Amino acid sequence: MDGYLGVDVGSVTTKCAIIAEAGESITHNYLRTQGKPVAVVRRGLGEIQGQFPTDVMVRGVCATGSACHLADSTVDADVVENGITAQAMAALYYVPDILYCHRDRWSGFRTHHHG
Repeated sequence: MDGYLGVDVGSVTTKCAIIAEAGESITHNYLRTQGKPVAVVRRGLGEIQGQFPTDVMVRGVCATGSACHLADSTVDADVVENGITAQAMAALYYVPDILYCHRDRWSGFRTHHHG
């Protein structure tokens, strides 16, 4: 089975996940970054490594979050995106008719549809 690794490193939390081709979660974790993003990414990867079936082949890696470039230096990501761009891309994937997507810290995500 093909899987894809996502690493989201923020100032407060770090998330690692492997999803299957169809989008379902194979395994994931949620850790406190504690000011040590590289060490926590390594710890997160170590934790999920033993949690997914041996028949899963990781075919791609994405790093996102405020420390996405630090994550990239650890996982050698195929795609590196800041968190806002990654969230907008996810919104477009799930709601393809969005005209534009705006995120601000006061109102969360607001989407505007065609028509």
